This record gives sequence, C-alpha cells and structure tokens, in this order.
Amino acid sequence: MYFFLQKATHSRMATAFYWFLACFLFFGASKSLLQAQNSPLIIKGRVVDSLANPIAFVAVGVAKEAGRIQRGTQTDKMGNFSLALSEKNEQDDLKLIFQHINYQTVEKEIKPRQMATSNSDTLFLTITLAEKSADLASVVIETEAMPTISTLRPNAASLLKVPTPFDEFNQKLATLGLGIVSNSELSSTYQVRGGSYEENLVYVNGMEIYRPFLVSAGQQEGLSFVNPEMVEQISFSSGGWQPKFGDKLSSVLDIEYKTPKKWGGSATLGLLGGSAHIEGISKNKKMNFIVGLRHKDARYLFNTLETDGQYLPRFTDLQGLFTLQTGKNSTLQVLTSVAQNRYQVLPQSRQTTFGTFDRQMRLFVAYSGNEIMNYTTYQGSARWTHFSTDKRLKISWIASAINTQEREFIDVNGAYRLCDVDNDPNSNTFNQCALVRGVGAEYNHARNVLQAQIFSFQNRSVFQINTKNEIEWGFSLSHEQIEDQLYEYNVLDSAGFVKRNRFLDAQLQTASQRFAFYAQHQQNIGKSHQHKIIYGLRGNYWSLNRQFLLSPRLQYQYVPLHWKKDITFQAAVGLYQQPPFYRELRNFEGVLNTNLRAQSALHVIAGMNWTFKSWERPFQFIAETYYKRLWNVVPYDIDNVRLRYYAQNNAIAYVAGLDLRLSGELIKGTESWVALSLMSVREDVDFDTRGFIRRPTDQRVTATMYFEDFLPNDPTWRMNIRLMFGSGLPFSVPNRPDFRSVFSAPAYRRVDVGFSKLLVFNPNQRIKSIWLGAEVLNLLGVENIISYLWVRDFVNDFQFAVPNGLSQRFFNIKAVVRW
Repeated sequence: MYFFLQKATHSRMATAFYWFLACFLFFGASKSLLQAQNSPLIIKGRVVDSLANPIAFVAVGVAKEAGRIQRGTQTDKMGNFSLALSEKNEQDDLKLIFQHINYQTVEKEIKPRQMATSNSDTLFLTITLAEKSADLASVVIETEAMPTISTLRPNAASLLKVPTPFDEFNQKLATLGLGIVSNSELSSTYQVRGGSYEENLVYVNGMEIYRPFLVSAGQQEGLSFVNPEMVEQISFSSGGWQPKFGDKLSSVLDIEYKTPKKWGGSATLGLLGGSAHIEGISKNKKMNFIVGLRHKDARYLFNTLETDGQYLPRFTDLQGLFTLQTGKNSTLQVLTSVAQNRYQVLPQSRQTTFGTFDRQMRLFVAYSGNEIMNYTTYQGSARWTHFSTDKRLKISWIASAINTQEREFIDVNGAYRLCDVDNDPNSNTFNQCALVRGVGAEYNHARNVLQAQIFSFQNRSVFQINTKNEIEWGFSLSHEQIEDQLYEYNVLDSAGFVKRNRFLDAQLQTASQRFAFYAQHQQNIGKSHQHKIIYGLRGNYWSLNRQFLLSPRLQYQYVPLHWKKDITFQAAVGLYQQPPFYRELRNFEGVLNTNLRAQSALHVIAGMNWTFKSWERPFQFIAETYYKRLWNVVPYDIDNVRLRYYAQNNAIAYVAGLDLRLSGELIKGTESWVALSLMSVREDVDFDTRGFIRRPTDQRVTATMYFEDFLPNDPTWRMNIRLMFGSGLPFSVPNRPDFRSVFSAPAYRRVDVGFSKLLVFNPNQRIKSIWLGAEVLNLLGVENIISYLWVRDFVNDFQFAVPNGLSQRFFNIKAVVRW
C-alpha cells in the first residue's frame, strides 16, 4: 500500500512542480516561451469505461464540421492514445470527439495552450465512456431528481472491488456506512441503526428474500441471496422509507438484476470458491437472460479458527433471470433460484488462552462427534409489467413462492480442562497449566427439522399525473405454512455433578395469511422543484394474531435555490410496525405465543446532503441524526448469529444516533468513502428492576473506510483497502435474565487489502479481459470475538466467559475472466 501511495503522491507533487516551473519560465524566459508556443502540441490520454477498464479501438480526433472527425487516431489495447497538433490554428480552442460502436459518443472542448505544461507541450486527458442502452431495457418512471433521505444508491461495479472473504454482497454492503454494521466476516447478517438481523427487508426484482431459520453460527451460513455479478441497481434505506416498502423496523435493500444488452459472461476462481455467469440477448432483441452460479468453499479460512477439525462446508447457488418482451409496452420477467448449503464439521480439539496479563487462563477441549446442517431453498417469482402508451402509467403484477427445508443434526461430546497459566518467564513451567480449576465434559445433541412454504401475490402501480405529481399504490396477499420439529438437549458433567442445561422437545406448526396495502403521493413544489413531499399510508393484517395495523409516513426535501452550494435538506417521520414472524413467536422453551403483537417504532430523521467539487472532482457529504422510539418490543439475546426471543411484548426501547459519510473521487477515476456513526440503543424490560439497559445491538461507535488507488502511469495496477471498526457489544450471563448486557466485548477491528492487475485484450477476441487479484484478509491479524462459551468451575461455583474468536489473517488469490 505504501508503494501505491508513494507513487500517487509523487505524481501529484510532480504536477505541482511543473506548474511552478512553467510560471518561472514565463516571467524569466519570455523569449523561450514564445518559441515554445510555435512547437507541436501533443495530446495524450486514456479512455476507460465506468469500471475504469481501458477501452481499445476508440476513434479520437478533432471535430471540424457537424461533429465530424477530420483527422485523428485510435486507442491501443490499454486505452491509451496520442494526438499531435502541429498547425497553429489547431492549438487554439477545439473540440475532441471520442467514438466507439459499443459506447456513447463523447465530445470534449479543450483549450490546449492554456492547459498544457510549458516544458513538455503535452496535455494529458482521462475520458470515461458509457455503454449504449439496450433496446429491451426496462422503462422506469423516475421523478426523484433529488437524493432521498437515509438512502444510498451505490454503483454496483464499485462494490465488486471491495475485498471480502467470499465476495459476499452483504459484507460489501456493510462497508458503505450510514448505520450499516457487520461484526462477523463469516456471516451475511448485518444490523442497521440498532436493529437486529431480522429487522431488514430485502427485495430482488420485487421478491422478498428470507434468511434461514436454524442457522446459529456464521460459519454455518452460505452466501446471501444477492449475486453481485448479476446486480444492476442498488437502493439501500437505513430508515424513514416510503410506504411502498414493507413492514420491518430497520432497513430496506432493493435490488434490480441486469437486463443484458449483449452477449457476455464471467468466471471467477479463488481459494475460497468461485462463480460464473453468462448473459445474452436474442437476435430480435425481444428476450434476454442472465444466469449465475456460485460456489463457496470455506475450508481454508475455517482452518484459521480456534477449533481444529475437519470442516466440510459446501454451498452452491444457481440463479437465473429471464426477460421476455410480451408486447410493445409490456415485459415478463421470471427469476428462479436454487440454493444448497451443506455444512459438516468433525471437531477434534480447541485451545483458547484468555484473561489479563496478570492472570491468564486456558481452556482445552477434546471433541468427538460431528455437526451436520443442511439448508435447501427454492425461490421463484414472475413479474409482468405494463406501461401505458404515454409511459405515464406503470402496472406490475408479481407472483412468488419460497420453499425451504432445513436440517440440524448435532452429536458432539467435548471433554474440557480449565486451568490457570503460569505467565512468569523465569519459571520452569512458563506458559503451562499451573492450577486446574475445572475438568468436565459437555454433550450437545440436536435433531431439528424445519420446513416452510411462503406464497405471495402482489400489485405495484405508479401513475405520473404531471411533472410535479406522482401517485403509487399496491397490495399483497401471502400464505405461510411452517412445520418445525425440535429435539435438543445439553448435558454438563464435572467432578461428579451432572446438570442438564437445556432440553427442548416440541412439534410446532403454523398456517396463516397476511394482507397488506399502501398508497402514497409525491408532489414537487416550486418552478425548480425546490420542495418535494412524499406522504402516504401503509396497512397490514395477519390472520394468526388477528391484528390490523396502519402506518402513516412522511418525507420532506428542500433545496435552497439561492445558495451557491448544492445542498439538500431532508426530514422524515413515520410509523413502522413489524408483525412477528415465526422466530419471534418461539421462546427459549420451544413454545409458540400466537398472541404476540407487532413491534412498533416511530422514526424521526433529519439531515443534509451536500454535493460539491474539490480538486476538480465530485464529492458527497451526508449528515443525518435520527431517533427511534419502540414499543411492544420483543426482547432477545444474541448467541453468535442466532437470536433467542423471549416471545413476549414486555419491553420498550429507543435508539438515538448520528451518521456522517463522505464519498467521492479522492483519487481521480476511483471511488472512495469514509463513514462514522455514533449511536445509543437502550431497552427497559419488565422482568427486572434496572430500568433502561443496553440492547444486544448497542454499538456506540462504528467507522468504515474504503479507499482505492492505482499507479499513475498504469491504472491497470490497483489497490483496494477496507477498514472497519466497531466498539464492543454487550453480552449476558446465560440463563440469568436479570444479568442481561452487564458485560462488554472488545471492539471489532478489521483491515482487508487487495491488489490487482487487469489484462485487456482486443474486443474482437473471445476473452475481453482477465483480472488477477491477491488479497490479505484481516491484515493486522486481530483476534475478533463473536460470542462466548461459558464454562463452570464447580469447585468454586464460578462461570468463566471463554471467547469464541473469528478468522485470523488469511491470504487469498483469485482470477476473473470476462468475455
């Protein structure tokens, strides 16, 4: 990284030095300067696409008449070009034209003599070309010219570059900031502004996506549903979203997959798995498709965990999106997905040293048995969209179905020894067990089977009344059927004491229907749309608890027209209510509470969005403060990534925080950002007398940064770095509700860095480019903690919290071939 920064800094300092030298020569050697003005001027540059990949065979020339190129050159395979202007009139103001059959034409007006450096008579340019639109691309009614409150719309191609262990989309998303937090690189879960993992809405082409039910640890997860190679548009809201989105408490992720413009594809291979995708379009351009295959193999990364053993994780995911033009103004999209996740581990041993420098302790566990988890999910949806002749009305009908089958089989016996460690360097028993505090065995057994089917049918409609008014409405019907068989227990044996910590034996079944509707109005006020108001109402009903809910919501945006700075002020207030899903209904003993009411939250958000230029490059600064008041709260405890609910509406809570985010081209032609969040999350439960205490998601300070750089003389060499920091989360003593959140875990710190080289070939060849990358994951080797294993010392009747760590430093290599 130092090498890249050094080269970049050197280049920029050199540019400043040349400008200073030019001024010196002008005032001190005017005769030489006048002679230089008659010398040939050379324009050099580089032409790239939106991903900063070089474009070969771009025609570059000087425009003379009607935009026609009179004389010029073309770029080489690295996108570089050089054009000499020898005539005097050519060195005055002129227009350059950049043309390519697959890209939109770009015209650039320049003043060569004013921009070129005196000592070299050379002008350097970087030109970005956008791909031409496909004939079959979906028509979208867009009236939101101004940014939306608490909403990020990152470039999908930029997220592809973020270094993560498995190219996991949600892990890349958690780097963006604005309240998004992830504390485990092994998991696809994320939290938003104090909410839990299960308070986040996810849509892909209008289909709602669900998490697995039985997953209890991050390493058991596969990949999230979203395939990064298939993504075209991303919209993420951290709060205060519009009524058209559903009934959760924390966030909305809305994904649209690509509608391909031409034939192409890619293949990715690395130490942690691989992926491939292919996309194409028919000759008559009435049908296109994109199909993606992913495989995750985490064995090498799991070998860095504290527990030694034989890990056999296998995750395979196949998705396809097929688009058919059914009429002049209508399209049919079919999205299908099959995901198979099989996680098997045969643990052998574990050794963990923990405690303080003055008093260190060590836990050694010898295991026998195995864990087998199987998760198979089938998902599919069909979306038919029709536009009116004048394109003002858009109607979509969406039908979707989800079927998931989950199996959790565990038979693991662990014999453990807990002792004090001799930390005296002068002792003969240095770093060895000095005093044994506990010896025992623990046996875990589980035979859990879950099957769930969810069917839904919905309508989404948009009507643009005029340039200032737009209305949206829709409704949805869904049917859920869940069958859950639980049989699990845990037995602890130490020094003749046998204790059964947990025993569950239940057969549970639910069948219910949900109905929801929404209506909203967007109005732009003023000649220049200085004000924008979006207000509406959302309602839903669930047949299981027979609760009907209404949720009004309001957004307001204001742009001061008389200001020189491009600043948008925003505010939102609304009611967000989350009817319980299956997991919230089930308590620690495996009993369902079908009378559980919906959790409710009042969102109040205010902020500003400032777009500006610095160093002739675009930047954006977002600052937002928010407050959420929650009631009918269902308390829960977090064990790794499993949420264990109390299944009672017996708490109230609040969240207050501040989000800051700065993004832009810190290095020209790249996208970087830095984000900081300050937050306080408190709840008051009725089974203790302590008042407001920290919620399990109370992470007071979080910060993320993503930075990209390249060699100035060869942008095909790049460096990407991701930094994440999160202050310690609270954790509790097991089976002691009155001691919830009394301890705080260490901070989460992580640095991932990647280096890459891009090889570009002739566009006429079958293979267009090859991307070669090397990543150092967890560069600093920080021992982050995800949860705690509680071990009892029966002699002194103490419990010790033994940390469960995440992955260590890991070196990964991968290659991406595109055609």
